Amino acid sequence: MLRPPTDTRFDIRPDPAGFSVRDLATGETLIIAKVRQCGLSREDAEHTAAVLNQAPDDASRTTH
Repeated sequence: MLRPPTDTRFDIRPDPAGFSVRDLATGETLIIAKVRQCGLSREDAEHTAAVLNQAPDDASRTTH
């Protein structure tokens, strides 16, 4: 079971096709392996954000 994050960097927001995972540091939709994380089910978006919010700082950095 995932623990609540102590420092939230990733959040979810509704979008026209479902939910997006947003990087609060950049204000942009998260991209993982060249795939924009939008149009997800609420469950998938919440899980992705929760996992990344628990990652060490260097593992959660995004590159563009």
